[in-house]
Amino acid sequence: MDEIGRGPVETRQSSGGVTTVVALVVSLALFIGGMFLFGVAFEFPDFGALIFSSGLVAVCLGVFIPLQVLRHVDGA
Repeated sequence: MDEIGRGPVETRQSSGGVTTVVALVVSLALFIGGMFLFGVAFEFPDFGALIFSSGLVAVCLGVFIPLQVLRHVDGA
């Protein structure tokens, strides 16, 4: 017999335990590395635009991985 309020407990198990951790570490490294490239870009005026653009791509990838890729891996 089921009591009121004591139904089956639903648990969400993530299917990508190690994959999720590795992806989050990589995305954090990309994000911090992109911020570092933003600062370094002003020290090299000849290649400043290229370095700044690389930092922008790195930050975008660092945000994209947890928001889009991991959502599909975890099945959310």
